[in-house]
Amino acid sequence: MPVNNIFMACMRMGGGGSEGGGKVDGSAQNCVPDQLTAVCGLCRAFSAIPLLRSPHSSINCCYRLVVIVVVVLVIVVVVVVVVVVVVVVVVVVVVVAEAAAAVVIVVVVVVVVVVVVVVVVVVVVVVVVVVAVVVVLVVVVAVAVVVVVVV
Repeated sequence: MPVNNIFMACMRMGGGGSEGGGKVDGSAQNCVPDQLTAVCGLCRAFSAIPLLRSPHSSINCCYRLVVIVVVVLVIVVVVVVVVVVVVVVVVVVVVVAEAAAAVVIVVVVVVVVVVVVVVVVVVVVVVVVVVAVVVVLVVVVAVAVVVVVVV
C-alpha cells in the first residue's frame, strides 16, 4: 500500500485505533485502522504545534511538517552562507588594513566559522535522522497493512 493510501486511510478513519473504528475482530478490514495508529498518532502529535494544526485531516498535517522542516533547513543554510561571506569580507578588510592584528582576528574568525559549521551539520544530521525514523515508521506500517490485508 503506497504511503499516500496510508495517510488517506488515516484521514478517513479520523485518527486511528479503536476510536476510529479499528476494533480487531479478526477481519482484515477492521485490523487496518489499528495498524495505522502509529502514523496517525505521529501526525496528531505534531498538531499541537500551531503551524501544523490542520482543520481538515492528518494528511495535511504531515505534509505541512515536511514543508516546515525543508524551509528551516533552507533558512539555516542561507544564514550560514551569509555569515561566511561577511566573515570573509571582514577578514580581507582587516588584512589589508593591519597585517599584524589580522592574524589574531583570522584565528578567531576561523574558530567561529568552524563552530557554526559543526552546529549546522549536527542540526542537519538530527533532522535527517528524525525524517528517516518517520519514513521507516511509515514503511513498517505500510508493510503491516499489506500483510494484514493479504492474509
